[in-house]
Amino acid sequence: MGLLSGKYLLPDGGAADARLNLFRGRYSEGESRYNLSNPTIREAIKAYISIAERYDIHPVSLAIAFVLGHPLVSSAIFGATKLWQLEQVVSACEVKLNAEIIADIDEVHSRFPNPCS
Repeated sequence: MGLLSGKYLLPDGGAADARLNLFRGRYSEGESRYNLSNPTIREAIKAYISIAERYDIHPVSLAIAFVLGHPLVSSAIFGATKLWQLEQVVSACEVKLNAEIIADIDEVHSRFPNPCS
């Protein structure tokens, strides 16, 4: 849904054509699961974005690199509606996360093991 990109935390709530905005009121499962009025979800997103900023990695690259680096994961599923989003995901395949970054991600995960539940 693009939450880890940080776009929905912007003052304008993200672009009008962002998935959660575009389908507002027509996608009850997504709106309830990824409810940005839930402080746990917002804090988890901010924590992951903070890691990305600390290491000068785009938040999307951080997420994709983490998923692709997991030993039990063989592929990543993503949604790109614009060319620049696809380019961001493709470039994320080149990102290698070091042990320090993984430790920071694990620490956030320990605080927010399933923020959307």
